[in-house]
Amino acid sequence: MRCSAILKFFVGCCISLTLNTPTHAADKIKFETDPPQRLDVRFRLFKTENMWNFLELDTQTGRLWQIQFTVDKDSSRIKLPINSSPLASDAKNGRFTLYPTNNMWNFMLVDQDNGRIWQAQFSVGDENRNIFPILSVQDIQLLIDKLPKKPK
Repeated sequence: MRCSAILKFFVGCCISLTLNTPTHAADKIKFETDPPQRLDVRFRLFKTENMWNFLELDTQTGRLWQIQFTVDKDSSRIKLPINSSPLASDAKNGRFTLYPTNNMWNFMLVDQDNGRIWQAQFSVGDENRNIFPILSVQDIQLLIDKLPKKPK
């Protein structure tokens, strides 16, 4: 009888822990956007792990800027383009968004309408500030097919 009571207690604890633990991956994702932001707007500001930098995203075209601020009156406050060319022309607000990575200098820029993805990298140096397309296997094959063929 005593073994049965211990077993019931153990099973009850396991069930309680299971019910209180998030099971969906979405439940585990936390985006820090203090203050909370509307998703249907044209421009959004994203926090980075670098305390002096934010990223401003044009959610309609995918254009992205690094916003650098300071508390020092003699230092410059500046808005630097990461990519100045629009990635879409027929877009609506909220088409593009950013996802942080474990590398504080990199975010994933996602076109939520067609699934295209870029690595967006900000930096204190101009040469390291850019976006880089992340190509699918199908994209790579299309590029290879477009290369001029060598004559036999």
